[in-house]
Amino acid sequence: MSSEVAGPAHRTVITLADVAGRAGVSIATASFVLSGRGGSRSAGSPATKAKVRAAAEELGYVPNRNAQAMRTGRGGGIVLSLGTLDDPWGVQLANQVRRDALPHELSTLVLADERWLEYLSGASADAAFITSVDFVEDGPERVRRLNAATQTGIVAFTAQMEPEGFDVISSTPYRAVAQAYRRLRGRHERVQLLAPHLEDRVCSTLTHPRTQAFLEVARELGEHRPEELVRMSPEGSRETYRSSLEWLSGPDRPRAVICFTGYQAVALQFAAERLGLDIPGDLEIISIGDVPAESEYFDPISYYGVDDVFARISSVVIDAARDRGDRPGRLHAFDWQFFPGATTRDDEATLRDDE
Repeated sequence: MSSEVAGPAHRTVITLADVAGRAGVSIATASFVLSGRGGSRSAGSPATKAKVRAAAEELGYVPNRNAQAMRTGRGGGIVLSLGTLDDPWGVQLANQVRRDALPHELSTLVLADERWLEYLSGASADAAFITSVDFVEDGPERVRRLNAATQTGIVAFTAQMEPEGFDVISSTPYRAVAQAYRRLRGRHERVQLLAPHLEDRVCSTLTHPRTQAFLEVARELGEHRPEELVRMSPEGSRETYRSSLEWLSGPDRPRAVICFTGYQAVALQFAAERLGLDIPGDLEIISIGDVPAESEYFDPISYYGVDDVFARISSVVIDAARDRGDRPGRLHAFDWQFFPGATTRDDEATLRDDE
């Protein structure tokens, strides 16, 4: 008696031509629809696109992304180089881009460190949003090198560069820092800055442009040693919360604080509420940067930011991913404004931001 060992069942590889034949369209049209270029006129009518996608699903067609990237320079994805996952600003942006990108068959990948040049040089991303251009060594030159070496649609978040074949979003908060200081200084003798302790960075905390803007306006309004107004905490929401508990419990408890980032404002407010302090009676807080509602545990935090910033950035990044034609790049300038919340007690005498 003998037995046979059955081998694996033979599987037929479904090709793009199979999908095109089932849908009754050309291979070129099927390629446009399934490669993420479905927004192009070359992809046909909505009914044609629906037929192609239905045929691909029925046949079980899986596009070869590597071959597709080599052929078109498109990998079907957007990379957000955020540098960290601690800031709720970045998390909110990633959620916005993900929602906006999916209808265009674009996936979203978050890069949570500063190795964006190394990663993107070997990746086939349709677009990349880079936030740390101004705060890493040779940031502008790295962007130029990346743009010359890849077909990725780059969007640089920078105050140092102009468009050079890639898009630039310019949105500097330095005037907002000065406005926040003047706003609080109108009611308090001492206004302090809560900033992260930036270790192993090209910009230290005291040399960072946000800190420099704070020190400059403090000197202008009579502070002789404004560096003493800067309170540094370890980076990260949890570490900032613990440091804030100690600060608010000490003999030199602050009465008015400008927070370097949104996540620090959330942590400081949480610590103040934990200690039973009245906000804004005992402590006023202003964040430099948007504070997403999903990150707030208590009443809304007053902040300086850009109106509808997440949707606006998302629109620029997705356009860079979809419009891959040869273009000089565009400059997108975002202005900052004050959004009052429950952590400040403004009166008419202090509402003079535009002076």
